[in-house]
Amino acid sequence: MFGKIPVLRVAAVLALVPSLAFSAAAAGKVRSALGSVDRMKAKQKDWTALRVGASIFQSDKVRTGTESEVIFGLPDGSTITIAENAEVEMANLLEPNGNGGFETRLDIKKGHINFAVHKLQDKNSKFLFKTGTATASIRGTEGYVGGEGVFFAGLKTGKLEITPEGKSEPVSIVAGETTFGSDSLVVVKLASSGNARFAKRLEKILAEKKPIQELVAEVQKADSAFQEVLKSEAEQAAAAVPMNNFSISTISPVEICDKGLMVEGFYRTNDETATLVLNIAGRYQSDNLIHMADGNVHSFAHKVVLNDENGLWTANNAKMVLTGKGINVSKSIDLHVNKACLEVNTRVPSVVIPSYDSLRCVANLSIGDMQGDAGILSIFSDGAQITEDAIVRNIQQRVKLKNGIHEYLFKMEDQAGNMAELEKTMGCFPAKRFNVDIVGPARESHAIPPGNPIQGGNSPLYKTLQFKIRTPENEPSHLYKVLVKQNGKIILQETLSQIQNMDYQVPLELGRGATYVIDIEVTHKSGYKVKAKKVYEVNE
Repeated sequence: MFGKIPVLRVAAVLALVPSLAFSAAAAGKVRSALGSVDRMKAKQKDWTALRVGASIFQSDKVRTGTESEVIFGLPDGSTITIAENAEVEMANLLEPNGNGGFETRLDIKKGHINFAVHKLQDKNSKFLFKTGTATASIRGTEGYVGGEGVFFAGLKTGKLEITPEGKSEPVSIVAGETTFGSDSLVVVKLASSGNARFAKRLEKILAEKKPIQELVAEVQKADSAFQEVLKSEAEQAAAAVPMNNFSISTISPVEICDKGLMVEGFYRTNDETATLVLNIAGRYQSDNLIHMADGNVHSFAHKVVLNDENGLWTANNAKMVLTGKGINVSKSIDLHVNKACLEVNTRVPSVVIPSYDSLRCVANLSIGDMQGDAGILSIFSDGAQITEDAIVRNIQQRVKLKNGIHEYLFKMEDQAGNMAELEKTMGCFPAKRFNVDIVGPARESHAIPPGNPIQGGNSPLYKTLQFKIRTPENEPSHLYKVLVKQNGKIILQETLSQIQNMDYQVPLELGRGATYVIDIEVTHKSGYKVKAKKVYEVNE
C-alpha cells in the first residue's frame, strides 16, 4: 500500500543557488524571534539571547525553547524558520565550494525547521539541511524537514529528493506529499503537507514510536482534523469582519516568485460608494474589489505579477485601502520579492562596447538593464577567463585590453540566470619605437656591366631592395601600412591584412645614367611611423 524505502542513518540536504558571488562572511538576518531564542557563536561555550535584527554567521548555533521560534532571512531572499524546542548549527553560509558555486549547510541537531527556498538556477550551488536520519535535496521549495530518530519532511511546493546514506538512488516527493520513517520511509498525500503549523502536530505524532501503519493512520486523521481547523478559522475570520472594514487572509510577509502576489480576504460594507483597492508602491492600483455592498461578509481575491517589466519588482510592501463615506481603512503587506526568480526578473541585461582606444589599450564597457538587479560579469580573452566581477547596478567602466589583437567575450548573467553575451575583436597597440633596417649601404653606385653590347646600352638594370621591419612584437598584425616609393612614385603599398611578413624583397628596375631615391615608410597601428631611405646611382 505504501512504498517502503530503506533510510538508515542518513543526513538531510537541500540545494540552493545564491544570487550573487557571496563571500564566506555572508550572514543571515533575524526577522522575527518569539519566546526563548539563544545563539552560541563559533568557538564560544556560552549561549546568549538572539534578538530581531541580529546577524547570524557561519558556525553559529541557534536553539529555541518551548513555544518559541526564530525566523531569519538569507542574502538571496530565502527564509528559514527554526521551530520550538530545536537546535540548529549554521555549518556553512554561502561558502564557495570550488565548483563555481556556493554551499550553505544547516545541521539540525534537534527538532525541525520550516523553509522557503527560492527557485534555483545554478546547478553548482547547494543548500544543505542535515539531520541524523535522512538526506534530501531540493531546488526551489517550501516545506519542512527534521526529526529525531524518525525523519519527516513535507512539501507545500516544489520537489524533494531523499538519498539514503551510502546509496545513490534518491526517493522523491512533490508538492502535497509528506514522508516519514526510520528503518523505512512511507510517502503519503496530505492536504496539510508543507504547512508549518501541521509540522508541529506531525512531530508529536511521530515521537510516539508506533508501528508504521498505525502512524500512517494517525497522520492521515490529523491531516483531516487540521483542515477542519483551517476551515473553521477562515469562517471565524470572515464573521469577525466589522461593518465597513476588511480582513486580509494573506500572511505577511509574502515571498514573491513565480506565483506572483495573491491577496485574499473578506470585506463587509453597506456603502455603495465604497472602494477596496490594492496599491503597490504607488505604481500599481487594482480595480475596485468590492462586488456587493449589502452589509454581508464577502470574499475578495486579487493576483498581481511583480516583475521588472512592469516596474514593481523593487516594491517592498503593498497596501489594501478601503474608502467611502466616512471610511478610510488601510492595511499593509510586506513583500519579499525574489529577484533570482525568472518569472520576476524577466529583463535580460544589455552589454555594449560603444568605443575602444587601441593606443591606450582600453575599451569602454556599458552594462544596462541591471537597475535593482545583481549578477556576475565575466570577461574572456581568446577563450580564457580574465576577470569576474559582481555587478549590482547599471555601470560604465573601462576594461584593460591585452597587447595585440584578441577575441573578447563579455558575459553578463543576472541572479535569475538571464544572460547577455557580446563578442568583439579588439586590438591594443601602444606607441613604441621600432626600426626599418635596409640591407646594404645607404647609397649604391652601379656601372654598366662589362661586355654589354652597344645595342643594349639602354636596357634597364634590375636590383632587389631588401629591408626588415623590427617591431617589439615582431608581428605583421601590428602594422597598419608599408609604403615604398621610387623617385616619388609608389611601387609597393600594403595595408592591414595585406601585410603578411616583416621581411621584404622589392624588385627594382633602374634606368642607365640616373639616380634613384627609394623611400620606405612603415606605419604602426599605434600611429607611430618610421621612414628609411636608400639611393641608387646608375652610370652610363
